[in-house]
Amino acid sequence: MTYLIGMVAGAIAAIGTLAPARAQTTGAATFDPLKAYVGTWVATNPNESTPFLVLKIEESNGKLTGTMSHFKIAGIRNGALNLIPLTDAETPISDLVVANVDARLLFTWSGDPPFHGGRVEFIAQGTSVAYINIPISAEESKKIWADNWGLARFSPTIRMRREPEAGNENQDASSPEGMSPKDWKITTPAELINEAQFQYRFAHGIYADYATLLHSGQLMKTREGGFTVMPMNLQSEDDPLPGYLLRLLVSPDGSSYRLSIHEKASTDCGSGFFSDETGIIFKGHTAECPAN
Repeated sequence: MTYLIGMVAGAIAAIGTLAPARAQTTGAATFDPLKAYVGTWVATNPNESTPFLVLKIEESNGKLTGTMSHFKIAGIRNGALNLIPLTDAETPISDLVVANVDARLLFTWSGDPPFHGGRVEFIAQGTSVAYINIPISAEESKKIWADNWGLARFSPTIRMRREPEAGNENQDASSPEGMSPKDWKITTPAELINEAQFQYRFAHGIYADYATLLHSGQLMKTREGGFTVMPMNLQSEDDPLPGYLLRLLVSPDGSSYRLSIHEKASTDCGSGFFSDETGIIFKGHTAECPAN
């Protein structure tokens, strides 16, 4: 999965007070919210297949446990930090709790300079896509700034992808790499909707249509949790993304959904961006444009 440095100004200091956490309990028989975190999550540099970071999460008796590997900064490549794995054994993570407000998984990890660890945030944007925020002290940020000019005061956001389980190796691995500068106007709203869907299902056991996400306040809550720049109009149900057609279809039982976003002015109305409950966003084509 591509590694990105999240441009979140002022967030380089260690994470402060965290949201209230809910006890880890097994959900209803038809839906266990903790299962959404279970698996092997990996992070790789662009155009590489070997991960520099591996996070393993397991569930037993309604509680989460896990381990995370070690890594360090190797330098800058293509304007982003290049990270490499260390040979140290994976370190157990502890104190795993899920924040009641936004379904963020919080845990403690003992890291390596300049990522000394501490309270880490794991934020899922689907069943297969997530990112983690690792706190860095002000002193460490100064050193990163000195060694890598231009990256100061930015929080390291590491994008992760869950490895497919045995028997599901054909999982779509598409990702929005190499897109044009204007594509963020589509991919950012798609990420917002995916993250909001994950949080909504964690709380309610099902995915929701767009009107429900909007009027329940879920989209606004998710946006306030970390989306500082957002082209969507969260006051409009009929035209949330001016210039684009957005369609969100939820399965009858609420266990899955399909998201598509198309540019209204596009001469090729069959092309656009697509996603689903996995959180993976990709460019593709469809036989016809959605009516609304």
